[in-house]
Amino acid sequence: MAVGAVAQEIPTSEHTATVDDVCPMDSLPPLNKKEQKELRQNLDGYIDMWKTIGPSGKNPKLIFKDMDDERIVFEAKYELDDSSAQQLTSNYQWLRVSALYDATRRLGDIFGMAARLGMNAVVHANITLPSGNQEAFATFDNATLRRVIAMKNPTEAYIYADMITIRQKAPILIDDSMICTNVSFCNNLYTMNLHSIAADDPSVSSQFFWMIYNKWFIENNRFFSFMGLIGTTLRIVGTEEGNDNIVTLDYSPEQLLGTKPAIDVDLAGQYLAMAIGRNCPQTLDDSIGVWTHCSYDPTLKVVVMHYTVEELSILGVEGKEHEMKDYLLDIILYADGAEFLDLLINAEVGLELRWQSRTTGRKFNVTYTTDELMNYLAEE
Repeated sequence: MAVGAVAQEIPTSEHTATVDDVCPMDSLPPLNKKEQKELRQNLDGYIDMWKTIGPSGKNPKLIFKDMDDERIVFEAKYELDDSSAQQLTSNYQWLRVSALYDATRRLGDIFGMAARLGMNAVVHANITLPSGNQEAFATFDNATLRRVIAMKNPTEAYIYADMITIRQKAPILIDDSMICTNVSFCNNLYTMNLHSIAADDPSVSSQFFWMIYNKWFIENNRFFSFMGLIGTTLRIVGTEEGNDNIVTLDYSPEQLLGTKPAIDVDLAGQYLAMAIGRNCPQTLDDSIGVWTHCSYDPTLKVVVMHYTVEELSILGVEGKEHEMKDYLLDIILYADGAEFLDLLINAEVGLELRWQSRTTGRKFNVTYTTDELMNYLAEE
């Protein structure tokens, strides 16, 4: 960050805030020489008015600095209280993009003509802090200028600024085992590339892993709600260390806002039942029966563990479903089942144990909701 730089001296190859490969803009229809000359004369006339009238608005004041055939340069001068100034200077990308966004809203004719002529825009932001003036500048290419002009609201500009920051800092460690390698924002689609460096677990499908992780990630990141407010879809492209699978999952604005679940419960339940069912069949302790298979019940929203047992085992517990609930979960927990129960909770599905007599077909079922599983683990 250079302080006190003169905007006209900024090289276009440095301090750039554009991301050319994010969302290429369509080429504008070419202007013939006559059209270009007339448009430039109109632009010069508007610039003369801007210089005559003086700064436009406040916070920021938009001050014309310079213009040539390639770019238009302006200063955005802020006068803020200390807390607001400190907050704004903590996010320089937002400072730059918001200044350009303000300029294209207040002086749309000027920047519209500049964009039409293929010009770039140089933003020279200036905030007065207790320690003196602090400046931040950026060169936006013509495609980015036109993109900012097309933005419908400040939230879109904020998301775009955040995207630029992430791309410049990537790869970024999100938590102990997750890295954000890239992001892009184009036409109300925000794409985030995540890579898990945790050891791949072959017993859990990549699809299920990313469904569970993304649900947690979305619910614990307030930034995604801003996307939902402006109708943006989030796309997460996930890869895992040691696994060639690429998983792509899309999340609607409703899911980002929390009005719809951030997980396909039925699909998650099917994957989880499939993963657990790989361990079947298994003989139960004391040879009272066999755990035969797992399934998913979309009506009850539960993963079902099916058992074939001796008739006496069912007669001994018949009518005692409530009394048996904690006891049966204790057995699952004792068999290293805490992670399994946690996955059920995260997938927002319950659990049902279905016993059936080997000889008579007599049944005994115990059903747990996600809340019951959550409360049980909390107590344990």
